[in-house]
Amino acid sequence: MRISTRREFLIASALSMGAFVVSTGLGGCGSDGSDSGVKVAFNHGVASGDPLHDRVILWTRVTPNSATDSLEVRFEVATDDTFKNLVRPAETATISAAHDYTLKVDFQNLQAGSTYFYRFTCNGVTSPVGRTKTLPQGALSQAKFAVFSCSNYPNGHFNAYSEAAKIADLDATIHTGDYIYEYGMFEKDGVTPAYATAHAAEYGRVLPSDNNTELLTLEDYRKRYALYHTDAGLQAIHAACPMIVVWDDHEIANDAYKTGAQNHDESEGSFSERKANALQAYFEWLPIRPYQEGNYETIYRSFTYGDLLSLHMLDTRIIGRDQQLSYADFPELM
Repeated sequence: MRISTRREFLIASALSMGAFVVSTGLGGCGSDGSDSGVKVAFNHGVASGDPLHDRVILWTRVTPNSATDSLEVRFEVATDDTFKNLVRPAETATISAAHDYTLKVDFQNLQAGSTYFYRFTCNGVTSPVGRTKTLPQGALSQAKFAVFSCSNYPNGHFNAYSEAAKIADLDATIHTGDYIYEYGMFEKDGVTPAYATAHAAEYGRVLPSDNNTELLTLEDYRKRYALYHTDAGLQAIHAACPMIVVWDDHEIANDAYKTGAQNHDESEGSFSERKANALQAYFEWLPIRPYQEGNYETIYRSFTYGDLLSLHMLDTRIIGRDQQLSYADFPELM
């Protein structure tokens, strides 16, 4: 949004106080992101998403090598990949352990239908360079997308991501859900392979020992996203162009609905707490624009590509679905 009213300014200011940073270019540059003495790395790449005509979400995650409450991160956006032509001077934001050292910037006041490059710097370390693109306006003859779903790390390599990243003229990618899977390596007996994990060792995709059980806690979900984001193919597709995401069920648990899931029972605690954990991690680790800071359930949003098409991202799970019927509900059919 272009900030032109007092209400819009207050909304932007409120968002900037949380994990989500609104960059309008109207304020000063703030800190220079000087070295705090903590060694860091950008182990999880960069990403962009939710492009609009004049703005786009930029994302990264900084990994500190020792405990720290917060870090300063500088971000730059340019019209060239050498960063000689900056859109505006570099800006900084503060990230914290409270949001798993992730950073999301809503970078605004861009030109429609334009390609930009972005990068982050923290404590003298610079991230990989990402490429993004705003939505076009007016007459449009074509738009090109790559569409993904059902991305299960232990079940094989993400070759589809790697190959799609080689397509130079993608406008965006669309992930229709199951960006992660919540299963552990084994069923509850500790012996039977969990869903789609039977060949994980053969593929070199065994879940790590600190994240090889079914996801329940916020830390569980965060670690699973971190694992997925170490995949070279996933990093490549995120760096290549903006991604538009929506969840399905496995971001929480198999066959999820408003108040429960097939893959959740009383022994696993409160479903509402599990859902809150899962959705918080989802918003921390993906380049999706929040409806408002702290709202982790609303993902309805639309993207218009000129006069050609509109994408309407809907939630048919968390807000929009009651418990599914099953054949067991109709014994007369059995």
